[in-house]
Amino acid sequence: MKIGVLTGGGDAPGLNIAVYTFAKLAERKHEVYAIFHGWKGLLNKEVKKTSSSELLDFAFAGGTYIKTSRTNPFKDEERAKVLAKNVEELGLDVVVAIGGDDTLGAAGEAQRRGILNAVGIPKTIDNDVWGTEYTIGFDTAVNEAVKAAESFKTTLISHERVGVIEVMGREAGWIALHTGLATMADFVLIPEREVAWDLVAERIGRAYEAKRWALVVVSEGVKSYGGPVDEFGHVRLGGVGNELAAYLEKRTGLETRAAIPGHIIRGAPPTAFDRVLAVRYATAAYEAVEEGRFGVMTTYRDGEIGYMPITDVVGKNKLVSGAWLKLYETYWGGSE
Repeated sequence: MKIGVLTGGGDAPGLNIAVYTFAKLAERKHEVYAIFHGWKGLLNKEVKKTSSSELLDFAFAGGTYIKTSRTNPFKDEERAKVLAKNVEELGLDVVVAIGGDDTLGAAGEAQRRGILNAVGIPKTIDNDVWGTEYTIGFDTAVNEAVKAAESFKTTLISHERVGVIEVMGREAGWIALHTGLATMADFVLIPEREVAWDLVAERIGRAYEAKRWALVVVSEGVKSYGGPVDEFGHVRLGGVGNELAAYLEKRTGLETRAAIPGHIIRGAPPTAFDRVLAVRYATAAYEAVEEGRFGVMTTYRDGEIGYMPITDVVGKNKLVSGAWLKLYETYWGGSE
């Protein structure tokens, strides 16, 4: 078989390991082709036969050696026709799509239309893909966010200041929640739980009075400021950290600083957890290809790797809920 592999959407630590592992397994019996720049690569025929030896030097680095894009192959019917034509001309039997809900959604639509056979692997630092507990890149992003928060905390303590650190995550508060729990932040704001900023100011004032410094973690998706959108309709986020810091300083009279690590938390070398997760997902994707099990996405649930239909992922976001939201409420809930 001719098997194509692509990475779409935002980059995430662990992508290179997933691509390398899949190629290492598949090249024993099949031809493996790197599709550069995600779905854009299939539209432009940026496809090249590859091997695990070619990919090895980049396997343990962050980012994605085969590049990425936020191109929507089904933005219009003309693109969809080009996609179908190119897949046929390239002779690809299967495409392994590694990405978040947009990339996987496109894979599911391509499978539904009969354009190609697809197997999906979930990745995104946001950890918001439906049906799986962990996505490739999330653990590394949290560890990097915690590292940034701890460094920030050092200067807050030294200067007796209040600090607000804004982390990525889009509409899901997973990174903010885990960063807040890992650092025992004085307050955490996530998109899933609307909180009045005057309550935050009150809590921070009390925390500062007790220890002469305070740390707030806020998810970028708590507030949207409009602006350009990508081909999947997502607005660019960011800026709430600076606004919240200014508000807290004015409301409390305490010197407040904001830190925004931004894309830095997604560019680090993958943690051991993300490396092993990428290997497990890639192995499961290869097994699905060998078994002719197409139209599925690999999943992680209760420590076990499994599968679910890609179409079940489309249009859904896994947000902070259940026991995780209860944990949030335990530390930062209440209305007093």
